[in-house]
Amino acid sequence: MSKTTRPHGIVNLYWVTTDDHDEDWFILAKTRRAAESCHIEYEGYEPGDARAELILRTGAHPIPGPIPRHAQLEDLQTLGFEILNPDPNGRSVRRNGRTFLEGHLESMVAEVRDDVHESTGKGRPWGTSRRREN
Repeated sequence: MSKTTRPHGIVNLYWVTTDDHDEDWFILAKTRRAAESCHIEYEGYEPGDARAELILRTGAHPIPGPIPRHAQLEDLQTLGFEILNPDPNGRSVRRNGRTFLEGHLESMVAEVRDDVHESTGKGRPWGTSRRREN
C-alpha cells in the first residue's frame, strides 16, 4: 500500500467496520477501497472482511499527512466531531447525532492485562479502569 503526503489535499473520512467489530475505526483515504485495504492490512483481516462507509469529504477542512491512515482524535475534532471519550482503550466520538465507538478488542485486552498486573501488585500499566472485581 502506498501512502502519499497531501498537505492540503482533499481526503475522505470513512468509518471502517468488520463483522466482529473488534477494530472498527475511522480511516482517511481517497477511496472506499483504499480505506478497506488499509484497515485489512493494518489490522490483519482477510480481503473482503472490511466495509467502509463514507462519512464525509474533507474538502472544507483539509487534513495534512500521509494517506491512507487511521484518523486521530485531533483530525476528528478538526472535522467537527465531539470527543466523548478520549481514552485510547475505548475512544468514542459523535457527529451530527451519530455516535461512533472504537472496536473493543484492544480495550478488552488492555483491561485484562491491567487486571493481571494489578492482581500481582504491579499496578495498571495500560491505564485502564477496573470495571469488575478481580
